[in-house]
Amino acid sequence: MRIVGGTASGRRIVAPMGSETRPTSERVREALFNSLARDIQGARVLDLYGGSGALSLEALSWGAKSAVVCEPARRAAEVIRRNARVLGMDTQVKLLVTTAEKALVMLRPQSECFDLILCDPPWKQGVSPEVSESLRTVMAGTGWIVVEHVSTEPGPRIAGASVVRDRRYGTTSLSYYRLEQNTDPEGAQRY
Repeated sequence: MRIVGGTASGRRIVAPMGSETRPTSERVREALFNSLARDIQGARVLDLYGGSGALSLEALSWGAKSAVVCEPARRAAEVIRRNARVLGMDTQVKLLVTTAEKALVMLRPQSECFDLILCDPPWKQGVSPEVSESLRTVMAGTGWIVVEHVSTEPGPRIAGASVVRDRRYGTTSLSYYRLEQNTDPEGAQRY
């Protein structure tokens, strides 16, 4: 597996062993970051389902400022650390060895806001209701949420956000979301 664009283009990374992790294909990653090229510079990225770290490392290669990566499996977390170190991005990556649900609970009190939230959950699991309800609490007002899912299913419902674009790549689809106005839980507009 390799990074497909940006400063680390062509550099190799590895995926965790076993069948629990299904890395996003190079074709889909390239299409994703080409579509967000104008918005990725200096972005703060949240990768809720880290796996190999390919999505967040790709974002950093394309010019993102920093990435918080969530991965509950210790072996996969070690692979993410190793991949970040090999690419010289370890100072830009904050790794949370926990589930997406717990990470969102931890990040909210810290007032973390992200310009790009990447969700590539296990396809059998999908985005949980807890994640769907919490994403808007850590989202910058003009940012993006991108969910990777199986093409035979629609993108999940994300509370306070609307799908603005869907792209299909064989069996994989990407759904792009933007926050709706006045989605802050306290009613304050976050734009």
